[in-house]
Amino acid sequence: MVRAGRERLAQAEVVDAVGHGVRLIDVRAWPLTIGRAIDNHVVLPDPHVAAHHASVAPDADGPLRLSVGDSRNGVRVEHGRKRFHLGANEHAILPAGARLHLGHSRLLLRLPHDPVPVELPLLHGLAAGSRWLLPGLAVLAAAWLLAARWIGGNADTQWNEYLAPLLAAGAVLFVWCLVWGLASKLFTGRFTLTPHLRLTLVFGLIMQALDLLLMMLAFSLDWPLLSHLRPVATFVVGAVWLTQHLQQVLPKHPRAAAAWVAACTVLGLAVTAVSTWRQHDRVLDDLYAPNLMPPAWRLARGARVEQMLNDLRTLEQPLRERAARAQAEDYEP
Repeated sequence: MVRAGRERLAQAEVVDAVGHGVRLIDVRAWPLTIGRAIDNHVVLPDPHVAAHHASVAPDADGPLRLSVGDSRNGVRVEHGRKRFHLGANEHAILPAGARLHLGHSRLLLRLPHDPVPVELPLLHGLAAGSRWLLPGLAVLAAAWLLAARWIGGNADTQWNEYLAPLLAAGAVLFVWCLVWGLASKLFTGRFTLTPHLRLTLVFGLIMQALDLLLMMLAFSLDWPLLSHLRPVATFVVGAVWLTQHLQQVLPKHPRAAAAWVAACTVLGLAVTAVSTWRQHDRVLDDLYAPNLMPPAWRLARGARVEQMLNDLRTLEQPLRERAARAQAEDYEP
């Protein structure tokens, strides 16, 4: 069945490797022919495309039917998570919104009654924010660095010693965001620096605040496990941070990016736990809290001296066994 006229029957969009439209062709007659020869309606200058690679036309019932011509590579059809391949001289009904892969070229057909995808915001999630958010985060991060330097310093600390951490952090921050900006340019065609800078400041402050909070709670409530879990919490927050960056670079594949980071995170935590167990006979690496908080922050009651001595006695035999095992491993006849 062939229909011709001046009205637009469909629209063919040639997309690039990251899914951006690079060429639009109005379809005003069926069948729509696709190939490398110049007498086709859609000419693809791709050496992996045949002269008359494929054609698309409505069948008797109305849906579009794809017919592959005398092609060596055929056509791969994608529709959501479903994929199938058509070889030479094969036919198939095209689902609405299906994407055609011909060689290294990709084609998307849109009919007038196909639903239009929802408009996407320019930025979403933690990468978005008001114009005052980024300066506020930068001031807060600088104040945090200066406070940490002041707490770790002494009375003889000079003003220029406060400047060094700020300059070093600024240089690392610039390089980190520049790498993500170049990745955005590579995969989306746009060099975006501000969203990655905002994400870095947000998650950097979250990691520092969470680390401090766990130390405070472990000391105040006498829950050492909270302090031991600090590296794990930092690892998990870092994984979420990396996921947010990847979703900005690969906006069309947010679930794939999240799944990839989650799998790597679980694997990394498992390898770290096994390695720590083999080296120290425990799952968590940290044995003691690295800092002591002011005594006034202590909420839990202190243990009696007799109880502490009894607890220490229980450690004697395991420590002796461990020392003997280490001595036996180091012994060389």
